[in-house]
Amino acid sequence: MPRSLELFTYLRIIDDVMKRAILTPMVRLYKMPEGVEPAHEFEMSPHRNPTPTNPFLNPVMLGQDKLEKIFHAALAEFGCTVELGTELKSFVQDSDHVKATLIKRGMSQDMESGEVEEVLFDWMIGADGAKGVVRKQLGLSFLGETRNVENFIVGDIMVDGLSQKYWHMWGDAANILISLRATETPKLFNFVVGGKNIKYSELAKNEALLKNCFVENTGRRPDLKFLEIPWMSTYTPNIRMVEKFGFGRIYVTGDAGHVHSPTGGQGMNTGIQDSFNLGWKLALVVKGLAKPSLLESFSEERIPVIAEMITQTTRLLNKTLGNDERSLKTSGTLFQLGVNYRWSPIVLDERKKIEADREAEEDAYLKDFEFGDEEDEEDRDKLDSYGAAHDGRLRAGDRAPDSSGLIIRSPPHHLKQVCQLFQIFGPAHHTVLIFADLVNSRDILRAVSVYPRGLIRTVVIVRPKKPVPADAGSADFILEDRDEHAYSAYCPTGVCGICVVRPDGVVGVIARGPTWLNRYFHGIFTAQTK
Repeated sequence: MPRSLELFTYLRIIDDVMKRAILTPMVRLYKMPEGVEPAHEFEMSPHRNPTPTNPFLNPVMLGQDKLEKIFHAALAEFGCTVELGTELKSFVQDSDHVKATLIKRGMSQDMESGEVEEVLFDWMIGADGAKGVVRKQLGLSFLGETRNVENFIVGDIMVDGLSQKYWHMWGDAANILISLRATETPKLFNFVVGGKNIKYSELAKNEALLKNCFVENTGRRPDLKFLEIPWMSTYTPNIRMVEKFGFGRIYVTGDAGHVHSPTGGQGMNTGIQDSFNLGWKLALVVKGLAKPSLLESFSEERIPVIAEMITQTTRLLNKTLGNDERSLKTSGTLFQLGVNYRWSPIVLDERKKIEADREAEEDAYLKDFEFGDEEDEEDRDKLDSYGAAHDGRLRAGDRAPDSSGLIIRSPPHHLKQVCQLFQIFGPAHHTVLIFADLVNSRDILRAVSVYPRGLIRTVVIVRPKKPVPADAGSADFILEDRDEHAYSAYCPTGVCGICVVRPDGVVGVIARGPTWLNRYFHGIFTAQTK
């Protein structure tokens, strides 16, 4: 989804991802029983042109195995390797450590083999999926439902004679549905077989029967040849989530903390945001710059998002099973660009307070004319974790927008180069955006200078052809907002000229001076020592 692509930009792996990924294919539904003539074609996600603040507006598709290879290569650049063939058997935690019992089998398929090893860790993150042991042994609840009456067979299959320009579908989920979606690999299609008239248990155990199911339910077309099946599995919709992501020195993330229908394509994308949210906070704790209490905001921020995600994907599942074609089309909210943490206890918004005070004055005046009160904005924020009803005003807790066409005025070795904000944001530092027309750059740069070096990047932004403030020389970057996209996105009303972007690409604070800025960082760097 677009939000994941933005985060891949922060990780500097976006080029590798886009080289390998493909756009969502056009959906082609076939007339039955022949299964040859298209009955209907449509775009699951109509093409959208990128904008200065949204460089990614079209979902792309890439196999998880290929994405994992990109992740592994990126980790290797930091001297970290992924140890395959190692099973977590059990663990215990105390106030200082986690003691884990591992079984190391390497590439052996013998589940009775393996070397037992006990290792002490400072922290442990369970990203071991819905069936993993971390959530279970930690004793976290996993509330929800299992729908045993709705089953699917999913997997990949090689097919000769089928165009890879389309996402092919025959039948419907009310009876028998065959879905073959083109992948980035030639002749390889991701498949879903579902419907009330499918004998799941028989097909899942017999590859020949499954191939025959494809033949019979795509019209017995002589031009199609169903070949190897690299993998397949039965899928029963589980719709569950934890009440909190962990405690002490152990947390879970991704599928280990929530499972849901694959409709809507939210699964891996949501797990990526889980990990980003937790990762930067845990890094500060490990470095001794934040107290472990900062980790409590992981659950406080993500649980409302997960609850809304499950609501949306379940709604889509119900439509799919009801043969509602609208379920096949991706809505803008599923891009996850509106996901926000406006209710979070660690974000601060001085602009919102200023505007609320002004609106209160106006409301007091309008009361004399008996105008009704509108719904409280704070209540709306708490209920709208996907941002579907937001009015477009940037708030603390929102996704930080991009801005293109920025001319670098400093540092000298990048002089006059053109960049975008997403090239400056990163997962290991906060970015302090200082809009020079609205605030005193010197005061803000002095205020942030007391915080840990290397963990804060300062950016002074000036309007087109405006002189650089004389006191901005200590900033990491000085940018000219050539097309005024940054000013329009971050300071449209001219109220508050400081926006701090967290390492996970979320606006942490919007302020007009050092006071609220310091309040924010004091809430983050809670263990900082002078």
